[in-house]
Amino acid sequence: MKNQTCASPSEPVRMLRSLNLYGLDHLDPVILAALADERPMLLIAPHGTAKSELLNRLASILGLAHRHYNASLISFDDLLGYPVPNAERDGLTYLRTPGDLWDAESVFLDEISRCRPETQNKLFSIVHEKKVQGLPLERLRYRWAAMNPPATADQAEHEEVYEGSLPLDPALADRFPWVVQLPVISDLSREDRLGLIDNGDRMPDCVPDIGALVGRVRGLIAEIPVSLREWAASYVDALLPPLQEAGLGISGRRAGHLAKSIHALRAAARVLGVDAEVPTVAYLALKHGIPQRGQGRKIEESMLKAVHRAALAVAGTPAESPWHKLSAIRDSVERVAAALPHYPEGLTRTEISSLVCDAYAGLSIPRRYLLARHLLPLAATGGFLNVPAFELLSEPARKVRKIVEAGTQNIQMPRAKASCWDALIAAIGLARKRGFADDELGNYLLTLHVVEKEEFKPAEIIELDQEWGRLFGPEAPEAVTAVRYLPDNVPPRVTKRG
Repeated sequence: MKNQTCASPSEPVRMLRSLNLYGLDHLDPVILAALADERPMLLIAPHGTAKSELLNRLASILGLAHRHYNASLISFDDLLGYPVPNAERDGLTYLRTPGDLWDAESVFLDEISRCRPETQNKLFSIVHEKKVQGLPLERLRYRWAAMNPPATADQAEHEEVYEGSLPLDPALADRFPWVVQLPVISDLSREDRLGLIDNGDRMPDCVPDIGALVGRVRGLIAEIPVSLREWAASYVDALLPPLQEAGLGISGRRAGHLAKSIHALRAAARVLGVDAEVPTVAYLALKHGIPQRGQGRKIEESMLKAVHRAALAVAGTPAESPWHKLSAIRDSVERVAAALPHYPEGLTRTEISSLVCDAYAGLSIPRRYLLARHLLPLAATGGFLNVPAFELLSEPARKVRKIVEAGTQNIQMPRAKASCWDALIAAIGLARKRGFADDELGNYLLTLHVVEKEEFKPAEIIELDQEWGRLFGPEAPEAVTAVRYLPDNVPPRVTKRG
């Protein structure tokens, strides 16, 4: 096998493809960055996705003294050798074996999610400290692990369930700065699938000099300018509130690792000749640095991108920027209300629209209706939403208008549901009597029940409507009343059957 760069200098280096590992081009900078900074890396994917092949081929090409252990079967005799009394009879020494860990430069802990908790605890120090039983592993550089997605209670019926794969302990998961999810074959392009089927089981004759690539990346990391270090710190700091809001809070250790990952990824992308723009590599660092994946959490790409956009808006901005204040507001609807006074001088239409869409996506259907009720009139007169955001917000209002224009609605419901209907009508009547609700709110609540088939607590929604009315109403009372979505605000006549 020849170790050389096979692509022309003007073309991007497809490092993993050159190893006959297809469909992983997007992970080239991630894997190269992990090789350069030598921090622990965890691969997560279903069986048959080349996790082991990827790591073992890299170790072979780099000429590492490599150990590949099945963590679910491992014993400490495998790692250390056999303990025997030393010559002085005052301690233990270890009889060496060909597969022990003492001289290893790289260790691959396969099936780490299938080992017993006590074994995970013993592996902890290897991953985190490069120590075993308190003894340093002087030559160890790379600590890699792999696992199948853990079984979780919220798995869809069509998904494969790995009953033996358990979520990692949060502290252990946090010790892997790189947490990389590999694609399955159905996610690959046809070209990549054919390449995998035809050549994926063998090592090619010509591979890039990965050792040289690693050296170049390390050189660039050492030259990271102060301005980029400051920006990365600001970006990671701005990630903290939206990650916490999304239920993905991170430790101080992880925050430091994310900043380091940005530097390593930027250097790796430049060496490979791919997109090395700072926002691009920052998102890669976030996507492949979330430790909760090792605990079985499913993380939506759209949610991560929303978190990334929020952090980008804050990073590097002046201290008086409204984004600093907005990023500290955890409630997404309150954040939208706080943003509106900053349009158009402080925030653009696109930025306001992004905040509204992110808030809308995270709300239940009843709360989406309330957001539309309060925000849509303001948007119609204020012009702070782009067309996609305005259309998204208009959907509940269109449904309300349709049911009102119909005048009479015939609905059927089982007797068991009749009490919910009666409670809704009673709550609307009481709220009107007390001045807490108008006909428009009544129409919105009726549409939720009749069209959306939603079950909710009317009193709770009416109370929230008052709260959001205070958020959005007082600032622009004329705008709130400027647009009428329901003709004459007349509630529909509803005939109940069943």
